[in-house]
Amino acid sequence: MARILRVQHWEPKFPYDDEAFLAARGDVAEDLLLFDGQKAPNPGLYDLVIVYGGYMSAYDDAGNPWIVRELRFLESCLAAGTKVLGICLGSQLLARLLGARVYLSPAPEFGFKTISLNAVGRADPELGNLGGAEGKFLAVEWHDDAWDLPAGAELLAASAAWPNQAFRYGPNVLAIQFHLEFTQEHMAWAVARPGESESKDPEREERFSFAAPSPRYGEVRSNMETLLASILGPADQRQN
Repeated sequence: MARILRVQHWEPKFPYDDEAFLAARGDVAEDLLLFDGQKAPNPGLYDLVIVYGGYMSAYDDAGNPWIVRELRFLESCLAAGTKVLGICLGSQLLARLLGARVYLSPAPEFGFKTISLNAVGRADPELGNLGGAEGKFLAVEWHDDAWDLPAGAELLAASAAWPNQAFRYGPNVLAIQFHLEFTQEHMAWAVARPGESESKDPEREERFSFAAPSPRYGEVRSNMETLLASILGPADQRQN
């Protein structure tokens, strides 16, 4: 049985599309809400730490003072050799921790986008299982910020608009700028929030069309399940 710690950046309102997959495997997932004052646990107790996205910027310490504590926790994950998957804001926090610049992107992205793995990405033991022979797969993008590649990291993927979409840092850290965890229900709620503004992505989808029921959400969910299975290993080889 694998133990997964899910670091979230707001009070969960909808389950991510990985929840049923992990439950079906018999894995145990726990949530950590550092922004709400929860204390960080020992990362050595977990097989995987997933750091999800958020509406805040990875460099906004003044507005989100918990960010410093989260960076310290991620540092302890790296020291413990715990596997870490950083998604969107999670990838930006990892990039910052590793000394790279995180900044407002000149190419914000919003909607369903095709991610293309490079040669290193296609050979990656985890991310490389997505995209088939062509190394192309569907994901969701929703970000205004971006990161530069940290020193010592390997770039794995790009989109048509932005070259830095995923990096590998050593055997245990995978950072992805795109999302594979969003459900249609979550997106319908998110785009309808009061004050939600349109993305500056010139190729953006109309947000209510993007959030409408679509088989594309099933394709993204399948990609998330493939990625998690690659990280955690087959269910019949779980640790007890």
